[in-house]
Order: sequence, then C-alpha cells, then structure tokens
Amino acid sequence: MSEPNRGYKRWRVLAALLLVTGAVMADHFTSPTFKTNLGVGGLETTLNQREGSAACAPCGAPCPSSRQGD
Repeated sequence: MSEPNRGYKRWRVLAALLLVTGAVMADHFTSPTFKTNLGVGGLETTLNQREGSAACAPCGAPCPSSRQGD
C-alpha cells in the first residue's frame, strides 16, 4: 500500500509556527507596554521613584521612622 498524500508537511507547519512566533515576539518587544514595564517608556514608575526617595517599600510607602505625628 502506498502512503496517502498528506496535505501538511511537518517542516512547513514548523516553519509557519516559527514565523508566527517571531512576528508576535517582535511586536511584543517593540510595544509601549513592554518598554514601560522595563522602565524605559518615559513614564514615572515606582521603580523610578524609589531611586531618589526615602521610601522603604517597593510601593513607595514611607519608612516607619519618618512618620509624622507619632
């Protein structure tokens, strides 16, 4: 018996998947959201704020010793 003629070849499917994955990753790496998450999007984030402030927590909360009114 002969092998049936398959409509899909394994290397073509793999090449198409790699091409689609490459396009998605290229779009992801050039997106403004990705740049903002890296801290290079030009927006003020908590990571940028922590560098020059006296915040103790990553969210920017003040240190317990710097609270006023205690």
